[in-house]
Amino acid sequence: MMPRAPGRVDDLHLAMRLITDAVEALPLQCRDLAGNALLNIAAEAVAQDVGCAEAGRIFARLAHFLSSGIQPAKGDAVALTGFDA
Repeated sequence: MMPRAPGRVDDLHLAMRLITDAVEALPLQCRDLAGNALLNIAAEAVAQDVGCAEAGRIFARLAHFLSSGIQPAKGDAVALTGFDA
């Protein structure tokens, strides 16, 4: 596992809060599309950051969590790999 950069978890939580606020500020007719839009953006960013093979492993881990009923609250994060905060 890679060592975590100082402040990385705090930065992740800040980013999550800002994204949550931005989604809540969307027009009502767009809010139900926000999750899909964010998933597409996240998938592309993860693939660019770690490569497609590792991104596949990360998303497989996410699928495992979700199929097990584990879903983080908006203000929390589930650790998926050593690359995340």
